Amino acid sequence: MRLVWVAERNEGRNASAIIAVAAAILLTGAAIHAATAPVQARPVLADAEVPGTSKADPSIEGAPNEASGEDLYQRGFYPEAMAEWKRAVEVNKDPGAAFRLGEEYLDAKVVERDIPAAVQYQTIGAKGGDMRAQLDLASFYDQGIGVQKDVRLAAIWFEAAAKQGHPSAQYNIGTMYEDGAGVKQDRVRAYMYYQLAIEGGFPRLATPALERLAESMSPAEIKQASLMVRNFKPQSKEESVAEAKAALEAYEAASGE
Repeated sequence: MRLVWVAERNEGRNASAIIAVAAAILLTGAAIHAATAPVQARPVLADAEVPGTSKADPSIEGAPNEASGEDLYQRGFYPEAMAEWKRAVEVNKDPGAAFRLGEEYLDAKVVERDIPAAVQYQTIGAKGGDMRAQLDLASFYDQGIGVQKDVRLAAIWFEAAAKQGHPSAQYNIGTMYEDGAGVKQDRVRAYMYYQLAIEGGFPRLATPALERLAESMSPAEIKQASLMVRNFKPQSKEESVAEAKAALEAYEAASGE
């Protein structure tokens, strides 16, 4: 079982509501109704109700960027935050700002839900090396949300986030290696990713998955996987961008054959 979204990736995120949204998209293919946990839009406060001004903190370096938009968002200036993130993407190609835009267009807390825009911005963020965006984009492809379902592309983006050290992405790609979904089946690599997910703080599903998988593995395979865990070094954002680009080019070449 793979996850679509998890709260661990963004503290305070209403993960159950987003999963309900995803399920509704799959069931209806059009209208989205998160029946079990509806997401309520946040009221935009009047200027008099919000301390400070509707300008981002000038002390934030590199603005416009994700941080300058987040500063506005946390002070209740939601339209200004969205505009700041859009400027950050347009001017600075900020992948973190793209992720936040994609998140808001999916969550529909402060803007109307727009799945194509969510996919567009998460794609920008993922290709820019933001592991949160990589996880979301992988989930879109894994579930067929806003895009044609494609487990090979899902695997590329889950593994991109996993290689940067995202624990829930490590769990997700572990399930794909165990099942041979979108990748060549590899129990040793699946074991490695499950163990990394556990060590990274996502034991709830990774631990039983690891224990189940271990029952079908030889001591030599487990030893090999354990060595891979010890030698694992998270990729930098730049390394992730380069490897994901190469993986996508290989995918496109194989698809065109």
